[in-house]
Amino acid sequence: MVAAILISGFSQCLVLAGFLFYKSKQYPIFTLLMIIHLVFGVDLLLLFAQQELLISHRINACWGAIYAIVFFIFIRSCLGRAPSRKQIYIFLSPWCVLNALIIDFLIEPHNTELTLRHIFAGYFLLAIYLYFTIWASITVYRYQTKQKDYLANLSKENLWVLWGICASLFFAIATIPFQFVFQTNLPLPQLFMCFMMFLITYALLHKPQLLDFAKFEKFDKEPRSTTEMVNDFDIVLEEQILHLLDEDKIYTDPDLSLQSLANKLGMKPYLISQVINQHMGVSFYEMVNRRRINYTCELMKRHPNRPVLDIALQAGFNAKSTFNAAFKRYQAVTPTQYKANINGTH
Repeated sequence: MVAAILISGFSQCLVLAGFLFYKSKQYPIFTLLMIIHLVFGVDLLLLFAQQELLISHRINACWGAIYAIVFFIFIRSCLGRAPSRKQIYIFLSPWCVLNALIIDFLIEPHNTELTLRHIFAGYFLLAIYLYFTIWASITVYRYQTKQKDYLANLSKENLWVLWGICASLFFAIATIPFQFVFQTNLPLPQLFMCFMMFLITYALLHKPQLLDFAKFEKFDKEPRSTTEMVNDFDIVLEEQILHLLDEDKIYTDPDLSLQSLANKLGMKPYLISQVINQHMGVSFYEMVNRRRINYTCELMKRHPNRPVLDIALQAGFNAKSTFNAAFKRYQAVTPTQYKANINGTH
């Protein structure tokens, strides 16, 4: 019975992955969701092989935590707040540490004596899972209460999908205590997720618009001129760009580019460039470097004895020559002269 459910779940993952691959041509963020379903399908296939004693390793024992992390990234992307590559690496680092912590058990579970380290790893997995699941739920709740701060304009159906993801993650982890109560080796979280896959597949077949995440439609439904709509679009996009720069301080990322900014906003780079150049009246690098220099000056005042180059690197510059040229342009003095002036006042 369990084997049949696992195989059925694997089949449903492939069906959903194909559906999401088709949707990803229209909405690139669904590529991430497609990868999640493929990984979950492989997880189910490995569980089936373990149930049938076809393999002995448990290489997928920590995969549960990765679902919460990747679904969290997906939810942020849907809301127009896609994390940067650096943030994604940070999100995934606890999961990598978790796997390294019990690598012996993952490879040879039957020959590994369980110690305090393995018990700690179990609690660590639970903590990672709950942390990102709760964070994902808070993110969706914040969108509902402060929609004006987001570029995305999701329908009720879209929100049901996001809340459904959060609820599924909570319910899946809630099945673990039953494993201890009934002393069963059945993979209850995965079996629950299989059941959810059946429901998702059924819902999508009958209502494909559940995955039609529309963005940048925060404008009145009344007929308006093209110029008015373009102006509104520019204003909304400018607000989001400024939020990422001034609130999230993404300019401190040395790898920040027009492409990476466009990825965060779920837009084409040429649209971002057009708003920055024509609506905001600056170039991309002028907008970024001005903030980096202001941040550098702020850090110099706070830490007058700290090396200038260290501060420049923290502000997002990755080359001394670029930093010196930008500093001289916006402050009319060299970094050394500016620092000497600060120390002189103290």
